[in-house]
Amino acid sequence: MSGILLDTNVISELTKPTPNENVIAFLGEARELWVSTVTLHELAFGIALLPEGRRRSAIAETIAAFATAYADRIIPLAKDEADRAALLRAEAQKSGRTVSLGDALIAGTAAAHGLTVATRNVSDFQGLGVGGVNPWAG
Repeated sequence: MSGILLDTNVISELTKPTPNENVIAFLGEARELWVSTVTLHELAFGIALLPEGRRRSAIAETIAAFATAYADRIIPLAKDEADRAALLRAEAQKSGRTVSLGDALIAGTAAAHGLTVATRNVSDFQGLGVGGVNPWAG
């Protein structure tokens, strides 16, 4: 497998009234885009925190449409991904750096599948053995 694993912030950008043009262009031009079930969890969690209403419904519909469009590009969190995440997170901690569980699991998924992480927060993934690309940078 090769390509790009989309971080949560890339997909959530699509829910904004005016998404960043560079992100839209990136998604339109990039090939081999993948999504982790961890990212889908983070998106669902964010939606669940919103008060009920039109905004929540619109965001939920956008995310559901995205998940449907990428249904064959969703990578589940399995043992290999979890084991890689644990090693990456442990190494980071040994070197004095704290990595969130979500970022570690996304990095572990990317590492297990030879993917680069697309994220606004490239620094969150530095030193975790996966490349990073910032779609906002254009």
